[in-house]
Amino acid sequence: MKRFVKFFQAAHRQLKLILIILCGLGITLLTQTAQAEALRDPTQPPASVYSDTVTNENQEVNAGPVLQSVMIGPQYRSAIINGQKVLLGKKYGQATLINLDEHKAVLRNQDMTTQTLMLDYAIEKKIVSPVATPPAAKRKVTRSSKPIVVSEK
Repeated sequence: MKRFVKFFQAAHRQLKLILIILCGLGITLLTQTAQAEALRDPTQPPASVYSDTVTNENQEVNAGPVLQSVMIGPQYRSAIINGQKVLLGKKYGQATLINLDEHKAVLRNQDMTTQTLMLDYAIEKKIVSPVATPPAAKRKVTRSSKPIVVSEK
């Protein structure tokens, strides 16, 4: 019986120690997660696309919609305008997306005016024909009429 009591007391001490350690770790993890910063999604466009602030360089105000991406498939055509996906024929705010190609999107407003949005960058595909390599230059082979003599000593 004494053995059992000693074993139980030793096990009780170990459990106490483990519980104290786990509580300490839990508290440190909770404080660390509370202090962690929110990470920015790297796939989202920069915040300057969404802001309506004045830039210092050219003093322009970015107040209108901005075309960010165009997705064209066999049965699927859509544009990303100010971070919002708009299908062809669907509404973006009060305007309707009526035309879409690789570089631009056309919105029709309620008053039947149209607004063309262009991508900020133009991707041009240049088809380059392969450069024709000239045929190998013909080497002139000169032959001497004198026989070659090898002498041995």
